[in-house]
Amino acid sequence: MARFRLRYQSTNLELRLGEFAIGRSSACNLAVADGLVSRKHALLRVEPEAVVLEDLGSRNGVAVNGVRIEGECPLQHMDRVYIGSQELVLIDADKMNDRVATDRHVACDVCGAINGSAKRYCGDCGARLDSESSGTWREQDRAAMPSLRVEDSQREWGNSESTHTARVLDVLGTIASKAITMGRFDEAERILIPHLDTLLERALRHRPLSDSAKDDPEAMFDTATSYALQLAQGLKDKRWIDWVFRMHTATGRVMTAETIEALHEAVRRNEYHSGKYLRAYLQVMEKRERSEYSPSERFLLGRLDGLAQVVLAR
Repeated sequence: MARFRLRYQSTNLELRLGEFAIGRSSACNLAVADGLVSRKHALLRVEPEAVVLEDLGSRNGVAVNGVRIEGECPLQHMDRVYIGSQELVLIDADKMNDRVATDRHVACDVCGAINGSAKRYCGDCGARLDSESSGTWREQDRAAMPSLRVEDSQREWGNSESTHTARVLDVLGTIASKAITMGRFDEAERILIPHLDTLLERALRHRPLSDSAKDDPEAMFDTATSYALQLAQGLKDKRWIDWVFRMHTATGRVMTAETIEALHEAVRRNEYHSGKYLRAYLQVMEKRERSEYSPSERFLLGRLDGLAQVVLAR
């Protein structure tokens, strides 16, 4: 049995000695369907006594325990790896008997599954989690637990205008992603609305998306767009399609292929009839000379024209 395992969603993946690639490509050892993940995003080098994580020059980066890494990073037991909107947890079988827990995860003594620290029972096997030795949920911990209510997130982080950083989006986004996974799109929307609305307001005012020089505005933009598209699909709410068009109009960005594809699906499912914000975006794109666009951008503009024909023909 392999010493190291990678916990992804409800699956424990054994990490054999050698290299373990993660990305969108089907050629990767772990292929994930996530628009924020590059085709070859990250690599795990599994050695007899250690696992080393490497960012393969991905567009949106890799974070370990909420901190973005540069280059290579040795992983420890129960470290949380964030790739796109996906969360993975490294498990060292040699340390499982220690029943080590982090502030957000605890290992089940029966099946070894990793559970959120708020759970009393294992999500895989149903066994009761040991609250004394593994630090799982206790009544007196209720106030310390992250809430899905946006009011709580605002109390923790302050108002969204003054704390508008990628770190906030990472933390709130992790909670919102879990709500989306459970089909609780209303809760995810309540969590994300203050942040996404503030991002749009900043863009409309031609202000930076973040006041922190440490934040990556491209990653913030892509992450926010991905959440808006997920909300449009899950809630069947046309306002989030409007948000995507308005955000791209305000920033003058050419839509990615993934965004255009997701919009095609959202337009179809939502029976989106409004051309107001789409026309505004097209006008911004048309203000630039065709020669100013790269060949790949011109290809994307062609796909955008196809989307416009679908929307405006309704």
